[in-house]
Amino acid sequence: MENMLAILNKTVKQQSLSIQQQVTINQQQATTIQQQAASLQQHSTTIQQQASSIQQQATTIQLQRTEIRQLQSTQETGSTYIIWGRKQCQNKTDTEQVYSGYAGGGMYDQSGSAADYVCLPPDPDFVKTSGYDGGHMYGAEYESNFFGTWNEDVPCAVCRKSRSTSILMIPGKNKCYKGWNIEYHGYLASGENDHAAASSYVCVDSQPEYLNGGVQNENGKLFYPVLAKCGALQCPPYINDHPLTCVVCSK
Repeated sequence: MENMLAILNKTVKQQSLSIQQQVTINQQQATTIQQQAASLQQHSTTIQQQASSIQQQATTIQLQRTEIRQLQSTQETGSTYIIWGRKQCQNKTDTEQVYSGYAGGGMYDQSGSAADYVCLPPDPDFVKTSGYDGGHMYGAEYESNFFGTWNEDVPCAVCRKSRSTSILMIPGKNKCYKGWNIEYHGYLASGENDHAAASSYVCVDSQPEYLNGGVQNENGKLFYPVLAKCGALQCPPYINDHPLTCVVCSK
């Protein structure tokens, strides 16, 4: 009997020890699980913080892009054009007058004259007092009554159109195509076809003005109306000997 009690006590002790060891192991595992849960919580918090930071950066980038687009849309790049036959640019809020001047160019009967019409400023700057007498610059006249009084001197103005990057002169039109803004319209002008000097096409305003005191027949660079001539030029839509209109457009 004593031996059986001893054996039973020993067995109980061993089971109790085993249970205590299992409890200890379970406690250790519970601690490990809690630590892992805490670590996962920290990782989750870090991930949320990183996600919030990324969202803030994305919002900042979007705001910067919006600001850039706004700056680009309001930036005044501008483009320039010359209004021939007028002393002032059109009275528009987005148009700046660079200067008002005098139309000029080469003499109509000199074969070496420059072809272009130019708008000379009213306040020239001279440095040298002499030079080789090769190129010449003359004033310009309306050389017919089409633009008003014969021999009147021609004014011009250089204009800057803000928020515009393109200027286009369209011959044969007095209004702009869709998507373009009209700056002024008038009639196409050039030199006379049988003169020695070459010329170019320019658009003279439909209501031309004149320079004061410019009624003498001094010649120089001349403005003639341009007439349509059928042949290689398609008629219709063009009509023979009809003066061509013109329009200056911006975009």
